[in-house]
Amino acid sequence: MSMISNAMSGLNAANVAMTVAGQNVANAAVDGYSRQAASFATSNSPLGGVYVNSVDRIVDAFLNDDIWRTQSDLSYYQSKQTYLGYVEEIVGTDSLNFNDAVGQITNAFNAAASSPDSNAYRQQIISSSEGLIQDLAQMNGALSAQIDKLSLEMTNLASNTSSTAQQIADVNQNIVKAIANKQPTAELKDKREQLITELSSQIGIAITERDDGSLDISTLSGAPLVIGTSAATVSVAGTEVSTSLKGQSFTLNDQVGGKFGGLISADSQVIQPTLEKLSDLVKDFADDVNTALSEGFDLNGDAGIPLFTYNVANPLSSIEINPAITPEKIALIGGEFDAGGNWVAAGGRGDNANVANIIAAIQSNDDDFSVLVGDLGIASKQNQNSATTSEVLNSNAVLARDSRSGVNLDEEAANLLHFQQMYSANAKVITTADQVFNTLLTMF
Repeated sequence: MSMISNAMSGLNAANVAMTVAGQNVANAAVDGYSRQAASFATSNSPLGGVYVNSVDRIVDAFLNDDIWRTQSDLSYYQSKQTYLGYVEEIVGTDSLNFNDAVGQITNAFNAAASSPDSNAYRQQIISSSEGLIQDLAQMNGALSAQIDKLSLEMTNLASNTSSTAQQIADVNQNIVKAIANKQPTAELKDKREQLITELSSQIGIAITERDDGSLDISTLSGAPLVIGTSAATVSVAGTEVSTSLKGQSFTLNDQVGGKFGGLISADSQVIQPTLEKLSDLVKDFADDVNTALSEGFDLNGDAGIPLFTYNVANPLSSIEINPAITPEKIALIGGEFDAGGNWVAAGGRGDNANVANIIAAIQSNDDDFSVLVGDLGIASKQNQNSATTSEVLNSNAVLARDSRSGVNLDEEAANLLHFQQMYSANAKVITTADQVFNTLLTMF
């Protein structure tokens, strides 16, 4: 009887193992599927035998962590690069080149120097200045549009991240229930890992496993995203991102990683600094030109008035031609101190002594815009290199995971043959035991 009992246990164990191998083959093309393996153990019963102790997922937590980390890095650099590329293109485009527009103004002043009393040349100064203002308005509008686009993208991302976190919390709950009821959890855990991969692309994560089989997930800065069966809500106000869970709120910064980190960084390290630098550039340019004009005199012998006006709160968006300026009021005439120490006109309507001062003031800002464009180009190149490196590392991490957890059809075919032979051998044992038993019966 022990022979038959042992053989039956072998038949059952082989059948389970073949079922597992068949499950692996059937899911070979399913993304995120982790192959399974039957674990055998010797029976402790007096009759002996074998049984399938467990059916385990073949996974490596370190390999999964590597995928999630590199995926987060890749999404960070890719999302940041999108806006770096936009800003670099906006600021560096030939049609909106600040230096070229300033060059046109310089040329207009040089032309006016040849005939300082010409209204036509003076009007060209105003016209070329208006051209600069139009370029700046286009540049500001394009950058502001990127802020609006980024804010909308972050709002949509917040909704997706909240949804993903909630799905993970739901799967956590199902896994806890399955473990408590001694039900299989392999498919649930595969699904959870796929959701975590999606979450890691949205935001950098840190994971802690609980004794009940559920996972706690937080941002790299420690803000909770999933606590057991509860999920945080991610929200966006403008470009400020925060999470809320169980009455606690956390503000996120560009250190959170993932697409969120890249978008926050694009706003705080690219778009806003560019707007600030352009505003400073506009302010310095306008102030320098206006100061130089204030030191000269117009065709009526009056002290020069500003060519540009702007709101100090945002020079880039508000700069315009002074409404009071007219061609005759452009102060090209030089000045000098009289006997009484007063600053007065040094020449008549044909004097151009102040033109050189104005041009010098204009040219003092030549390098600032070039530096801005150059800095954006360097930042873009560095970010592109980081994105390329992250992509390679992520691909390697996925390959490493697949080599460990993915289905190898040749290996599974060998397993099926092995377990089939195991099944046949145990069936042969039962047949042999039956023949022996019948032989014994005929002897009596």
